Amino acid sequence: MVSRAVIVIGSSYGDEGKGLAAAEAARRCGGPTLNILINGGAQRGHTVDLPDGRRHVFRHFGSAALEGAVSLADRDFMVNPMVFVQELQELREQFPEKSPRLLVSENCRVTTVYDMMVNQILEDARGNQRHGSCGLGIYETRRRYEQTDWALDFGALSRLTAEEFRRYCLRIAREYIPRRLAAEHTALPEDWKELLGSEGLIRHSWEDLRAMEAETEVFRDWKTAAAPFSTLIFEAGQGLALDEFNLAASPHLTPSRTTSFVSASRIAQLGRPVDTEVVYVTRSYLTRHGAGPLPTECPMSRINPEIVDLTNMPNPYQQTLRYGTFEAGEVLSRIRADRVATRQLLPQARFSALVTHLNETGGEIFGNTTLREYAAHFDRVWISASKYSARPLDP
Repeated sequence: MVSRAVIVIGSSYGDEGKGLAAAEAARRCGGPTLNILINGGAQRGHTVDLPDGRRHVFRHFGSAALEGAVSLADRDFMVNPMVFVQELQELREQFPEKSPRLLVSENCRVTTVYDMMVNQILEDARGNQRHGSCGLGIYETRRRYEQTDWALDFGALSRLTAEEFRRYCLRIAREYIPRRLAAEHTALPEDWKELLGSEGLIRHSWEDLRAMEAETEVFRDWKTAAAPFSTLIFEAGQGLALDEFNLAASPHLTPSRTTSFVSASRIAQLGRPVDTEVVYVTRSYLTRHGAGPLPTECPMSRINPEIVDLTNMPNPYQQTLRYGTFEAGEVLSRIRADRVATRQLLPQARFSALVTHLNETGGEIFGNTTLREYAAHFDRVWISASKYSARPLDP
């Protein structure tokens, strides 16, 4: 039944407007829609604003959920039951008229409170050598699954009894965490010791896991899960500059593939022609949340002193959102490389751009190119000067 697909990709360092892009794609395409979370985990924060003043920052659900799309956490997405339960409650409180659905791959890795704990301890210990983590345990989850035996996926965890789950958590807390911290020459801070061995924390984690099981639908086969839908919206987290293979920027990266290739692979697996559009999203200037290089960094006031970002508020781990001018050569270089890989799988794919936040820069890109010059590199271009919608760039 699948006839069309939209792949939403961040062009640079994330925080570009991928939530708006996914929601707009759902409005534009219509029909039964599946919104696939292809990478990352609960650290993704994709915002959708509604004209009535309501807004939501999406983590486990796709940003097209408010348009009626069913969300799907693909096998490379890391679920966090604690964050999921919080998000579902927020959605139900804000949008009681909606009934968000989430399909979860039985192969999804599961972030625990212990992964978050180690992440925060290590990031604090790095001081001014921070990696730029947001403290939600994404890298630590991946590392535990790749290097230890304490690595049950969502399907396997769902089949445990309460006592089996308790023993699983205790092994992570008592055996894995001390080894992990020792490998980084970091001691367990005193104020974390009581929490680490807390039986209450284990019970809370068990309750969150069971709640997530009850509120989601587990799937095994990707093609079967996608079959009932006419439109697929793949919503990547972070941005191309943060891809795990961008080794020149190590260690200030995300532990996943942020490119369109994984989504293209999923489409190719369907074994039939699918009208596909890859949308590269960027603000009309550059941003970066967390440590790492930002070559064109400048004070926010140079771009627009009135910018207010309600999603990317200062926090202890990523600290304050950083700003930079738009460097077209750098951005287009990343996009060209991404296109080459995706064309190998989907030769007929179209490549578009969405430029957001134009209301903050007077309708133009703030950097070394103009909107029209940038648009010339794409099959078509969408623009947004509003938190609520986007439209095609006039010819």
